[in-house]
Amino acid sequence: MLKKENRIRTQKEFDQFFGRNFKMAKGINFSGAFMFVKVLPSTRKVSRIGFMVNNKVDKRATERNKIKRRLREVVRLNLAGLRGKSDVLIVANSKIVGKTYKEIEAVVVDLLKKAKVL
Repeated sequence: MLKKENRIRTQKEFDQFFGRNFKMAKGINFSGAFMFVKVLPSTRKVSRIGFMVNNKVDKRATERNKIKRRLREVVRLNLAGLRGKSDVLIVANSKIVGKTYKEIEAVVVDLLKKAKVL
């Protein structure tokens, strides 16, 4: 599990990644095979990460939670390599269902490198 200081937790913090305020805050998007990453600059001392897996990905909560656990583990293992001060939101889409941990890891690491966060 990620440390509390590295997590985006409240609804208000998640809402910053959507709508007009995201563009005004100079947020950027990066898209991958079955997920996308939204990055916002931050004034905090450490980078924070949030994860979203929608009901459209899979109706079963167990599958959505399994996907989130895999995403969290990939980020946790690469947390020491994060640079800069930014808030990152990782959003999975329906193509992620059935993917292995290694496939998910490859895409997440690639997207974080594109975003210059890793």
